[in-house]
Amino acid sequence: MHAIGIDRLGRRAISFLAEVGEISLMQLKIITSMRRVFRDRHLVFEQMEHIGVGSLPLVLIIGMFTGMVSSWQAAYQFQGMISFSLLGGAVSRAIFIELGPVLTAIVIAGRVGASIAAEIGTMKVTEQIDALESMAINPVRYLAMPRFL
Repeated sequence: MHAIGIDRLGRRAISFLAEVGEISLMQLKIITSMRRVFRDRHLVFEQMEHIGVGSLPLVLIIGMFTGMVSSWQAAYQFQGMISFSLLGGAVSRAIFIELGPVLTAIVIAGRVGASIAAEIGTMKVTEQIDALESMAINPVRYLAMPRFL
């Protein structure tokens, strides 16, 4: 019974180290493919547009509603303590400095992470990545490096 637990722990440790090794090799391949970033700049610009500009409406809507809810709560909490003319500046400063970067990062990570995972997963299933390799196009340089940058 005790040896089975150690065996399972060993298999999990080896599996973890294998994953870390694969991730490290992928990062090394991405870094080595960055020497051609000027030639593949159109791929990088497409990803910048998809990640940054494409996420802007969602980030603005979430920021707007977070600001509205925060001002509503602050008005309720500070009722009778401070002037409401100071409330807008305090809430906007709190949103811009504290909450804005965090919400932006969460929204972008969720939206873009799911999008990239779905896109590359679909390409793998439909064998488009194999087709890139058969056309002598490096999939890491074509797919991973622009998304990484």
